[in-house]
Amino acid sequence: MPDQLDEQVRAWACEVRMVSYDMEDILDTFLVRVEGQEPATTDRFKGLIKKMSKLFNRTKARHNIASAIKDIKKQLQEVADRRGRYMLGDIMAKPTVAIVDPRLSALYNDVTKLVGITKACDELISMLSSQGGDGPHTDKVKKISILGPGGLGKTTLVKTVYENLKMDFCCGAFVPVGRNPDFKKVFKDILIDLDKQHYTTCFNMMILDERQLIGELRGFLKNKRYFIVIDDIWETQSWETIKLALVGNNCGSKIVTTTRKFKVATEVGQVYNIQPLSDDESRKLLYTRIFGAEADKLEYLPDKVSDKILKRCGGVPLAIITMANLLVGKPVEEWPEVHISIGFSNKDNHHYESTMRILSFSYYDLPSHLKTCLLYLSMFPDDSIISKDPLIWKWIAEGFVHKEKGIGLYELGEGHFNELINRSMIQAVEYEDEEGIVQGSRVHDMVLDLIRSLSHEENFLSILDGLDCEETLSQSSVRRLAHQNRTVDHNPHSRIMSMTHLRSFVTCYCSIEKMIPLFTRAGY
Repeated sequence: MPDQLDEQVRAWACEVRMVSYDMEDILDTFLVRVEGQEPATTDRFKGLIKKMSKLFNRTKARHNIASAIKDIKKQLQEVADRRGRYMLGDIMAKPTVAIVDPRLSALYNDVTKLVGITKACDELISMLSSQGGDGPHTDKVKKISILGPGGLGKTTLVKTVYENLKMDFCCGAFVPVGRNPDFKKVFKDILIDLDKQHYTTCFNMMILDERQLIGELRGFLKNKRYFIVIDDIWETQSWETIKLALVGNNCGSKIVTTTRKFKVATEVGQVYNIQPLSDDESRKLLYTRIFGAEADKLEYLPDKVSDKILKRCGGVPLAIITMANLLVGKPVEEWPEVHISIGFSNKDNHHYESTMRILSFSYYDLPSHLKTCLLYLSMFPDDSIISKDPLIWKWIAEGFVHKEKGIGLYELGEGHFNELINRSMIQAVEYEDEEGIVQGSRVHDMVLDLIRSLSHEENFLSILDGLDCEETLSQSSVRRLAHQNRTVDHNPHSRIMSMTHLRSFVTCYCSIEKMIPLFTRAGY
């Protein structure tokens, strides 16, 4: 019965959301067609004709808007009646206010490096230092792939090893790939990491195609001892394309990749299976995240409750960190309530399922304004660095940041941004040359999976990427659209033009030239 009631609540919330969208459309129509500014003209006769035409159109618009308002009122009454009929008010979850510990954002890097990572670092460094080839993959460049599920700390591990070893090489690069990669961007990022001084100011980079970028990379790496990390590879074809640029040599170069897929890992070379944290390491990470430096001084900790929590986290650092954020500031007596409210089933879940369940609870623990800001990040491609200032202004333009007396909109939006970091829903990205100054953010793969699923479920945002899943888009209901497709032969113009309720449109890694016809046809 509770599951059924929860489903009723979700269906009712969806109806409310759709009605609110319709109300926004009516308000916009009124502002544009009825309250819009008079057109400027110097010809009195033409001006009189335009005013009469405008008056007629306004009268017609008022009539249409009045009819639409009546329909909205009817829909609202029906929705309200359903709420009372199903007694939905009695089963709606009361929002909880989480107390955010300001130490969490500062602890993030240090804790994940100190807890449970030393042994893995030593093992990976030992593999990189060992002599001999990689079996059938031997070409005198040491290649290792770190294999493990999302949230297990692959990126943290390889980043730590990279920072420890990079000074031993002539040059190095650390570049994320992700799903549906833009290979031109990947190759450019590698070149910039290898030689920032030259390639950051190299204007030729903008006009080079993939073949030319591969040639540039091969030429640069020839006879150099390099250390390159390719993070988050999803498909063997992606590796096949990237490795074309990574020339083999006799200089002791190293390549490390990370992936969730066994087939990809074996294609790269030697495989390092990253392991979940042990029970002791998990407990140490949980307590350090909750209590900070005081964790080691505590004589008593609720072992039975924490054991149940940690068992469900399965040694996955991301799950433990997320769980810690839910427990920060709460008395230990309330920990069992938090554990129960997550709603784990009696069966042991896989790492991914457990982490996603914890993340979803963390999402529902957010205030409503932060939920909206977080869902907006689902429009960005995997592994994107999302610049802080443009993001905040987009939040403001969308109306996600509400006015407060004495505080500017940007400052309020920046507070939303910092709070999402403090809650570990997004990861801070700092300027390389200015430590401590946040440049932007990155969304972890598993968090991105979650908010994309929620965005789709709530019809908050739709993604057009040329994949099969986009066929399910209902063109009449799309309100926000993110266009991520990079293929030359994919023309979305006709589909986008038919989205009559579209309110905002964002392109990511798309050719501006290919978008110009769309805006021309739309009359912008």
